[in-house]
Order: sequence, then C-alpha cells, then structure tokens
Amino acid sequence: MAKQYHISEEKLKAILLRNSERMKLSNNGQESIKRILTNGDISTLLNELNVYQVELEMQSNELQTSYETLDAERGKFADLYDFAPIGYFIIDHLGMIEEVNQTGINLLGFSGPILRNKRFQSFICHQHLEKFYSFLNRMQNSNEKINTEVKLILANQQVLYVRMEGIVIPSFSSSNIKYYITVIDITESRNAQQLLQETKERLEMTLKASSMGFWSIENGSDQIVLDEYSHDILDLDPLKFNGTLKSFFLLIHPDDQSKVRYSYMYSLNNLTEMDLEFRILTQSGTIKDIATKGQQIVVSEDHKFFAGIIMDITERKKLLREAEDLKLEQQRAVLSATLDAQENERFKISRALHDSICQILYGIRLNLQSLRHYKNHTRDFENVDQLLDQAIRETREISYELTPSVLKDFGFCAGIKEMTIRLSTPEFLIKTSISKNIDKIHPTIQLYAFRIIQELINNCIKHAHATLAEITVRLKNDSITIVVFDNGEGFKTDLTHALRHGSGLRGIKNQVFLLNGNIDFETTSKGTTITITFNKDIHLAV
Repeated sequence: MAKQYHISEEKLKAILLRNSERMKLSNNGQESIKRILTNGDISTLLNELNVYQVELEMQSNELQTSYETLDAERGKFADLYDFAPIGYFIIDHLGMIEEVNQTGINLLGFSGPILRNKRFQSFICHQHLEKFYSFLNRMQNSNEKINTEVKLILANQQVLYVRMEGIVIPSFSSSNIKYYITVIDITESRNAQQLLQETKERLEMTLKASSMGFWSIENGSDQIVLDEYSHDILDLDPLKFNGTLKSFFLLIHPDDQSKVRYSYMYSLNNLTEMDLEFRILTQSGTIKDIATKGQQIVVSEDHKFFAGIIMDITERKKLLREAEDLKLEQQRAVLSATLDAQENERFKISRALHDSICQILYGIRLNLQSLRHYKNHTRDFENVDQLLDQAIRETREISYELTPSVLKDFGFCAGIKEMTIRLSTPEFLIKTSISKNIDKIHPTIQLYAFRIIQELINNCIKHAHATLAEITVRLKNDSITIVVFDNGEGFKTDLTHALRHGSGLRGIKNQVFLLNGNIDFETTSKGTTITITFNKDIHLAV
C-alpha cells in the first residue's frame, strides 16, 4: 500500500510559480489558488505530485535498507565484543565499572548487568591492590598501553591470576578520564609455570643431592652447555671454559679420550643413546671417575638437541675397586691355603717315601747283597737287585716331584738346574738362563715359580713333542719375568678352551693369579712362548 503524503500550501505555491505564465494571481496575492487553476494546471500539478511521491518512496526504501544494514553490523560487533576471548572493561576515574562485555562478566563470576557500577578493585587480592593502583597511575602518565599481572579473588573465593592491559581515554562528557582495560585469565598458564618452577627446583635439588649435573648439545653445534653442577663435578671455572666439545674432550684422561670422543660423536651423528664411564684430570691434578648418559630430545620438528646427565662416581668406583680387591684377596687366600695344604701333604708323602719306604728298600737291597756271597743264586739276585734299584729310583722321583728337597736346601737356581738335568735326554734338551739374585726372593714365591716352570716343562714333554726347551728367569726393578720357550707343535686347541679345561694350564693360571701376575701365550706350529711377570714382593699379599 502506497504511503500518503501531505503537500503544504507553500510547496504548492512553489510548484505554481514555476508555471506563472499560465497563472494569474490577484493584486494582493491572497486569492484562493483554486480560483486561478485551470484544468491543465491541475493535471500538470498532479503529475509533478506523483513524481515527488515516487522520489520520496525511493528515499524511504533506501533509508530503511541503511537502517537494517547498520543494525546487522551493530549486532556483529556486539557479538564480537561480548563473546571475545578476553574481558573488556571501561572503568571511571574511581574504579567503577561502567561497561563490560559478557566475557568480563563471566570471568568475574556474575551474570547480566549486575556487574556495572561495582568497583573493580573489590575483586583484587589485598596484597595486589598497590600493584593495581600503580597500574592505573602509570596509565595516566603514559600515552602507551600499560600491562600488569594481578591476583583476583571472586565471590565464591575462587582465585584467578589475570593479565591486564589498558590505556587512558579522556571522557567527552566530563573532565574525568576513563580506563579502557582488557583482562585475560592466565591462571592455567600461571599454575603450569608454578608447577614447572617447582619441578625445576626439585630437579635441581635432586641433581645437587645426587652429585649429578646436566649438559646439552644443539643439533649441528660444537658447543656443549654445562650447568653449575656439571662445572662443580668437572672442577671447571665457568669463566675460563669456552664451552666447545674440543675443550671438553681435553678434560678427559688421555687413556680415555679416544673412547669418549668416538662415543659422543657416534651418538650425536646417529641419534643413539649414550651411556659411558671415563676418567678426567681436574685442575688440581686429581683423577675423577665420571659417568654420563644422554639421548636426543625433540622439542619440535625444527628444534632438536642432545641432552643428558653427568655424575661423579669416584667414590662408588673406589668402593667397587675395594670390594673387588677384597674379593681377589679372599680368592688368593683360599687358593693360597689350598696350595699350602697341597704342599704340606706332598711334603708328608715325600718324607714318608724318603724316610720310610726308601730306607726299607735300601735295607732289603743290602741284605740281598750279603746273601748273594753265601749262596750261588747270582742271576736271581741280579734280577732282584735291578727291580729294587728301579723301585728306589721311582720312589725318589715321586719324592722329588712332591717336594724337591734341593729347592729347600740350595735355592731356586739349584732346584731348576737339578730339574733340567733329570728331565733332559738326548731327544729333549733343556737350556736355562737364570739371574743369580733370584734366590733372594721369598721361599714361597720360589716354590710357586718352580711349580709353574715344572708344569710347563712337563707339558713340553707330554704334549708339545718338542726337542728343545729354554727357561729364562730374570729379576729386574723388583719385577720377575719367567719365559719358557719350546720348539714343539704349539696348541692344537683354542687357547681359551685349553686354559679352561686343561688341568695343568688351569693350575698354572691359578698360581699366576695368586702371584697377582700376568701370563701371555704366543703359540704357532713352530713352537710356543709363555711369558709370566709378577712382583717379587707379592708374598706380602698372600
């Protein structure tokens, strides 16, 4: 339905004046318009009125569309304002809340417009009020945005930590200022930071209590970052340490540098876990045992680094070494007691053979020899005499094998030479080269060394099928070296297997262990050389 418009008389006069050549007014201009209009004038007037009506309708429609568009845009911005992820507040110079969006209302635990005209500082923790007033004061004295963090306590006693950012804008209606403030809830972030800080402090306390430090290396970097505990462990001055891997490797004991450098570079290049122990030389010249572990840490695709811990295990290593030494001493004590018991039993058997059986055999032989002069049984007596001679010789051999009396009576050198004379034959020659001062070592050491050489020579005869054996014994700088060479066939089985299953070699190994010495084998098809070294004063430990 078309809208109806009222045309005033003045408007109508204006229309008529544009057609004045067709109009005749009275002298005083007050005649009624109706009396001077012709039918044509009325028709023209009606047409122009229709045109004006159409123009007014078009303008009205445009205004209506503009109003609707503006209302829609206002609704959009109202929604953005109310449901933005941060709270918007307009506060007057006294701290009264004049405007607030829905997020701000929800943030403070209210609903609807009830929050307006409340003092914002009434929500701030008492301890943070001074911080809030300082925030307002700094906004007044600055044209830039000012920020702060405060603690809020809501009506339900819930605690919030918020970050506030604001600026001062003068009021158009008065001389007072207004504060435009944004408020963001950072409680979760603050709690996470607090938890992270507490975790960091606990970690630092744990590292300090456990003598552990932390290190890290960025991917592709030659710099190693050490924390303060690592500096303490490595006895480093942070101001003098340049942080390069090269400088770090120089701290390591020369004997361990190659191993540590290889392990670090291999783990860094291949992204494998690292777990190694090494020694370092401190600035004071002492040696420390260090253990380190590490692995790759992936923060993001573009941020990866290698990190780990470093520990001082000097005391632990010392205790382990002491425990190992104690274990070895116990093993030596048991082995020494076993060997001593064996030697005592051998001595008893040897003495019994020498003092009893040999003497009886000698007596029988003498009696038979005296009987031979009175009765004509020469051939029979010769056979008996040969058998007795063989029994006496074998008994003496057994007695010597059990306990070589010449060793006790005349010393190590004489004992070895006497053994070589007894065992040498035209098919097997034994040569010796022995230091004369070897007789000055402890008798127990002499006995063990003699037993070792005796067993090695027996092996040459029984297994090596050698024609020559050479025995060399040297005493130099308190160190005794025994070298036994033979030109036999060498070991036919694996050396480890022979040491484990051969009773003779196992006995040699036990005696070398008892002497805290080292044994080395070199064997080929052309012969075998066995070298044994130990300290001459090792008797103090057995």
